[in-house]
Amino acid sequence: MREHEVPTHVQAEDKVLLGFTFPQIVAVVAVCAVAYGAYSYFPFGPSGFRLGIAVLLGVVGIALAVGKVGGRGLPLVAADLLKFNLGARRYAGFPAQLARSEAPPQPDTKPDPLRLLARNAVGSIGKAAKAARNKGRPPFRPHSWFGKRRPMGEEGANGGSAAKPNLRETQGGNPTHQGRCKPWYKLLAVAGLLILTIIAIPGSALADDPDEEPYDGAWRLDEIYFQPPEPVPGRRIFIERIAVSGNTAAVSLRAAHDLDLKVRVFGGRTGRTLKMGANAVVHSGERKTYNLSLDGPEPSFTFSWTDALGFSGAVSLRSGQIPYPLPKYDGGLCDLEVVSLEWTPGAINGVIASECIAETRQEVDLPVYGGHFSQSVPALLDASVTGMVGTVNVRWGGHAASASFVPGGVTVFTLPVANRRATEDLEITAELTATLNVPRPPMLQTVHHPARTDVHTRRVRCSCGESSYTRTVRIYIYHEEHVRAEENQRSPITRTRTETTPVTQTLGVGADAPYRVLYVPPPKPPPPKAEQTPVGGSSWWSWLWPGN
Repeated sequence: MREHEVPTHVQAEDKVLLGFTFPQIVAVVAVCAVAYGAYSYFPFGPSGFRLGIAVLLGVVGIALAVGKVGGRGLPLVAADLLKFNLGARRYAGFPAQLARSEAPPQPDTKPDPLRLLARNAVGSIGKAAKAARNKGRPPFRPHSWFGKRRPMGEEGANGGSAAKPNLRETQGGNPTHQGRCKPWYKLLAVAGLLILTIIAIPGSALADDPDEEPYDGAWRLDEIYFQPPEPVPGRRIFIERIAVSGNTAAVSLRAAHDLDLKVRVFGGRTGRTLKMGANAVVHSGERKTYNLSLDGPEPSFTFSWTDALGFSGAVSLRSGQIPYPLPKYDGGLCDLEVVSLEWTPGAINGVIASECIAETRQEVDLPVYGGHFSQSVPALLDASVTGMVGTVNVRWGGHAASASFVPGGVTVFTLPVANRRATEDLEITAELTATLNVPRPPMLQTVHHPARTDVHTRRVRCSCGESSYTRTVRIYIYHEEHVRAEENQRSPITRTRTETTPVTQTLGVGADAPYRVLYVPPPKPPPPKAEQTPVGGSSWWSWLWPGN
């Protein structure tokens, strides 16, 4: 017959039937029993309804017992998901709060009473066994108190047992025991010893041995001495520049210590989707600039680090500290858009692009008749823009500045701010004034003519045969009263239009604290080692008898 060696160190379960382990078979049988019980003893409903409940219980139970995801059972996966969704995700406090500032308190070094009681009990039992052996009694054998008794034979000279006689003899057809009955007080002694041992084990595990070395302030974890380093307060990383242009943000970081830096960008619809990441090693005083993408309505950046001292931390830029999206305004005279906004220590710089109109329509009070009869009507006339002037006013946290507006181009402004850590709303307002040339149509000039009679005299010469003569004839022409209108051309007029454009009202801009190098205090010198100085003339027995 062939022999096969099965390794015992393999972490694999035995397959009993159809590829299932024994616990799975038991679980499947239990599920089937529950399903059958639900079908047979459900209190109400037709048989089809009860059958559906039984099938549902069977399918769900078998899936939980047999199904696996990634080699792990479904109950374990469900427990992990529940713990992940309901548990804490991120520590909301400061990293310095995670470090333990003081060592755990020194436990009491006094001997544990329970340990001493157990030690005394074991010593008493050992003394009793030794006394029994000296008096010729059998040795202390607790295993003989249960099961079959050992034969009460004579011991040999060499310590071995003599011939083992049969303990049972048939007398009258009934077996009888020879020897004495087992005393019940021995069972009580064993039970008491077990209870005493169980009670004494936790105390002995927590109590300190008085013979151990004195406590020196270090933590002892699993026979490993660990002295936690003292935390070094101070900033490890500073944000020295944020420049937003379009959907990209340029962030400049400066390290105050040697760091292992990790950059993570979050965005998306909810602002929690990881979009990009970067890792780098930055030395003290070194500056790093990253071009990070902005995605979604509330993007955010996280800069986590691990310094050379072994401490960790993180700095975050939330959506309220990032000027995104950059604002724009569609005005009547000009359309303004902030195309770039930059924060540096002590200043905020911005670029505003403008696109102004060349023609517009202006409402004027237009006279249509003049002279004897006049009338004016409001009219909306086409006008051309001949000039555009204005200023851009910027305000942030009590600081204000202004810049001249450049129509149809880019306007650059610089706002000096205090070099301090703050998050304020940036307000940008443009005050524009346009000069308009409004052509006017011709106007009718009315003239009143009263009634009159015009007399025209003419000399007429008449010839009658051989004679001729000259006469003066008067002609009377009557003109009725009337009004005559004449069309006159008019020159264009000049108008001005003023417009105040609020480019932005609430645009959060965050500023970081000024850069400072991390000061690391020098390490504390180790305590001096105790040196023993020999005393002249002393010998080893002087320690035993100090009086000598």
